[in-house]
Amino acid sequence: MKSQTILIGLALAGVCAAAPPASAITVDVCVNAATDARFDSTGTFFTASAPIYPAGTIAQSATPIDCTAITAKSIGTFFTVGGLVAGLPASDPKDVAMVTWHFRVGTQAFDTIGPVQGVGTGGSYPQTIVGETHHASKANGEATVTSLDPTGFAFEINAPGKHDDDHDSSHK
Repeated sequence: MKSQTILIGLALAGVCAAAPPASAITVDVCVNAATDARFDSTGTFFTASAPIYPAGTIAQSATPIDCTAITAKSIGTFFTVGGLVAGLPASDPKDVAMVTWHFRVGTQAFDTIGPVQGVGTGGSYPQTIVGETHHASKANGEATVTSLDPTGFAFEINAPGKHDDDHDSSHK
């Protein structure tokens, strides 16, 4: 009986050790506003979807990135709904839009919400993680968005894994 207990314990330990850890997810997105987005009649509210690429697929550029020139295979789909907030009295001068984002990669997904900021190529800003499925990231916390071009339509997002610390919130 004691040997069966030890064997069952070892089997369970092996299963637990073989389970992949929930790690951070980092992906690149490139939205072609002319073909991937739809705007309301006022041009203020929008919805869009675009391909997601592995992190590092899109290099930072001082000029706008042509999404149609990306030849890498998409690994998922990005969805957004939002509205422009630039120039509203209470918004920060860097705030461009208020958005809800959904990132679907295979069976995993995570969602963020918050303002998109005009930070220039290489600049970063936070998005609040509000949900996830199948251990894509933490269910809540902070993701970091890095702009890959001056338009902000090409960006990289990094969401911490279940056991990672939240990102530094000292974005300037």
